[in-house]
Amino acid sequence: MALKIPAAMAVLLLIMVLISGSNFASAASGGQSGGRLFRSGRVSSSSSYSSRSSGSSGSRPQSKVEVEVELMTAVLFIVALAIVYIGVYPCMGFGNPSVVKLQVGLMGKAQSLQKDLNQLTETTDMSTAEGLSRLLAGASSSLRRNLDHCISSYSSVTPKSYMEDAEQCFKRLSMEEAAKFDEVTLYNVNNCFVKSTNQSPNEVHKEYIVVTLLVCAREVQKLPTINGLDDLKKALQSLGSITSNKILAVEVLWTPQQENDTLTEKELLKNYPQLRGFYDPGSLQESSYDESQPFLGATVVEG
Repeated sequence: MALKIPAAMAVLLLIMVLISGSNFASAASGGQSGGRLFRSGRVSSSSSYSSRSSGSSGSRPQSKVEVEVELMTAVLFIVALAIVYIGVYPCMGFGNPSVVKLQVGLMGKAQSLQKDLNQLTETTDMSTAEGLSRLLAGASSSLRRNLDHCISSYSSVTPKSYMEDAEQCFKRLSMEEAAKFDEVTLYNVNNCFVKSTNQSPNEVHKEYIVVTLLVCAREVQKLPTINGLDDLKKALQSLGSITSNKILAVEVLWTPQQENDTLTEKELLKNYPQLRGFYDPGSLQESSYDESQPFLGATVVEG
């Protein structure tokens, strides 16, 4: 459901301040798009209970036998619900939720990726599961088309037992990634849309682009351990194929957002230390890995 008016205005004002108040002329711009549907799926039984109670007012008092029968019926109903939840619900693909983070580092030449993400952000309805599915599929597809420019990646899957825990985990990851931007220049979360009119200075030397996909789904997702481009392609295909009825939240964050902006190697090493580079086993040895040069060598990251 949409945010309440005061909350929406507060978020909008905050984003406007972040956009207009930045004094860093050479800062890397950032884009953030997506939405969250956690609360829309909650169903309360209080209304049905209250209507049943109010309908019985004025009627004759129930006998002891009737009370016992109703109590036994309620117990059997609860037991039946538990059996369905434990035995059937997980088999339908709606088990415990999980939060997925997939981060990809690319060479700055992948400017078509920036155009794709900008267009998705400006044209997608972020308030529906179908819209979030379109965003996730579109971002995954664009990254697959730019695999030749991908140089590093990181992935993680965090299973949660309760929806509230998954929601908090997703929000924390979103805040952590957004905090890495020096300047928010394009924002569309739950259809709260803000776009900066400021343009970053032209940069002759394009360096890097980082894209982060955050997904919260109704079941534990499985991603391959990413050691190279083939593994990354499979991971992107897996995320892009998540159906809309399983999506609880999706966010795509990328920097730089503006096509004439750049993310330097220094900024990348500082803000994205989890990224690990791809390598050709035939041309590089494990011993050549250097922590200060994350694009030379390999570290296996469990997905």
